[in-house]
Amino acid sequence: HAASRALRLLISAGPTREPIDRVRFLSNYSTGYMGALLAAEALKRGHRAVVVHGPITEPLPRGVLAIPVEQATQMERALRRSARVADVVVMAAAVSDFRAARQASGKRRRQGRQTLLLRATPDIIGRLPRRPRQLVVGFAVESAHVVQRARRKLQRKRLDLVLAQRANGTGAPFGRHPVQAWLLSRGGEVAPLGTITKPQAARTLLDKIEALWYGQPERARRT
Repeated sequence: HAASRALRLLISAGPTREPIDRVRFLSNYSTGYMGALLAAEALKRGHRAVVVHGPITEPLPRGVLAIPVEQATQMERALRRSARVADVVVMAAAVSDFRAARQASGKRRRQGRQTLLLRATPDIIGRLPRRPRQLVVGFAVESAHVVQRARRKLQRKRLDLVLAQRANGTGAPFGRHPVQAWLLSRGGEVAPLGTITKPQAARTLLDKIEALWYGQPERARRT
């Protein structure tokens, strides 16, 4: 699309950390690899990329604007600011679903049985303000009923695309493991991608994003 305007992509990447006390936190196995690959692929195609990321272990490509955060609430604030000028928002981060209902002021002592009360973290992508024509892409990680649950997520959160991935209990879809994936579109299409590498998933997703953006210039404004 050399003659077309470059897209401004906003990508979230990596995990978040939700403090339990001064030294411990809740998190997950995300490394930021998917977000880094998406940013690299976007730059390769001549687009611009902003990456809001948690504590990642994979390097980001040169040329991106990186905004580091730690907690889900911080990620939401950063994404809200940057989404105002983004053409495409890709929520590739694995945001921790829960946080401690009350963070200890010091360090919890290891003694006896303790109960940790959890509260849900913000539904970032579901609450994100939308710009006219903006594309919003989500990810779904499920251990069962992958497509059905991803379809519900796409509809409930008013997404344009969802990359659904199966959690197989041996590492995938985190890190550099190949993933069993499906690409769901707002129109109801489900494309089984089979077991693919993360770089293949990034290319496939960017192909679909470009097809939607450049192929539907008069797409109706979402309310």
